[in-house]
Amino acid sequence: MDSQFVLIANAKDGTISTFEHSGGDLKPLAVSEVGAPGMPLAVDPANNLVFAGGSDPQGVTVLRLDRASGELEVLGRYETRGVPSYLTLSSDAGLLFSASYHQGLGEVFRVGDAGALSPVGEPLEYRNLHCVQLSSDDNFAYFVSLRDDLVAQYAVAPDGELTPLDPPTVSAPPGSGPRHLILNPAETSAYLTTEYAGVALHYRRDPVSGLLDKATWATAIPTDRGLSHSRFGADPRAEDLIWCSDLHLSGSGRLLYVAERTRGTITAVEVAAETGELGEALATSDVVTQPRGFRVLDNDDLLVASELDRVVAVYRADADGALTEVARHQIGLGANWIEVVRR
Repeated sequence: MDSQFVLIANAKDGTISTFEHSGGDLKPLAVSEVGAPGMPLAVDPANNLVFAGGSDPQGVTVLRLDRASGELEVLGRYETRGVPSYLTLSSDAGLLFSASYHQGLGEVFRVGDAGALSPVGEPLEYRNLHCVQLSSDDNFAYFVSLRDDLVAQYAVAPDGELTPLDPPTVSAPPGSGPRHLILNPAETSAYLTTEYAGVALHYRRDPVSGLLDKATWATAIPTDRGLSHSRFGADPRAEDLIWCSDLHLSGSGRLLYVAERTRGTITAVEVAAETGELGEALATSDVVTQPRGFRVLDNDDLLVASELDRVVAVYRADADGALTEVARHQIGLGANWIEVVRR
C-alpha cells in the first residue's frame, strides 16, 4: 500500500501538522505555521497546493507542500467575504468553493497561478452555511444551511457561475441543524449529518439532473447516553445536548460513520448495497474527546482528531464498524480538519 500524507489543521494554534501514514500508523513529519486560526483545508495534489481558511486575517491562505519533508510554505493570502468554514476544490483544481457559517455566504473563486484566487460573481446567502460539496464531474454544487434546515443545489458553469436547480433547495427536518454532506462513490446517494438531532439523512440523487430527493433517515448517535435534542446557540457540553460533527463512508460503502462530540463517540450505521438507504446503527465506539474531524484511510482504519486535547488517534474497525484504538499521536490545539494526500 502506498504511503499517504495526513494534514491536520490545528485551528487554535494556527498550525498544520503533517504525518506520513504507512503500515497502519502515523509518522510525524512537520508542523507548519499558517498564522490564521480556523482552517478548513482543501488540497490540490497535482500542484502540491493547500488552501486553508482562516478568521484572522479573514480569508484563504495558500501554501505549497514539500513532498520530501512534509513542510508547508505560505505562498499568499486572499480575502473572502465570509470566514470559510468549509472549502472544496473542483476536480481540476480550477475553482475553489467556500461556505461561511458566521456570515452565511457561499463563495466561488477561480484558482490561478500559485493558487491565486479571484472571486466569481456575488456570494449566495443562506443562514449559517456549514458545508459545500461538489459532484465529481464539477457540474453540481450543494451548500448546506444549518440554520435554514436545507441543502441548496446548483448547476455549476465551467467559469464557476452558479444557477439554482429546480427546485433550488431540498429540506431537512425542522430544527435538525444539517451540517456536513457527502456523496457515495456512484453519486446516486447523498448523506447528511444533523448537528442537533443526531440523525443521518439519506437523499437519492439523480446524477444527470443533479437533483436530491430525501429518502430515509437513521439514528446516528448512542441512545443510552442521556443526550437531548440541541438547538441554535446552545452550549451542548454544559446542557448534555446532541452535537454531531463529521461523517464518512467506509471503503466498501457498507457503513456510514458519524461523529458526536458531547460524548465523544463514532457510530457506524448500516448502508443498503443496492439502494444506499440507511439501516440500523450497528456499533457505537468511544473515541477521543470532542471529535470534530475524522477520516477513513485506505486500509479502512479511522483517523480521529480531538478539538480539546492535543491528540489524534488511529482506530481499527471490525465488520460492524466497532472501533479499537491502535495508536495515538500529539498534534496542536483545536484540531478540526483532516486531509489525506497520496504521497
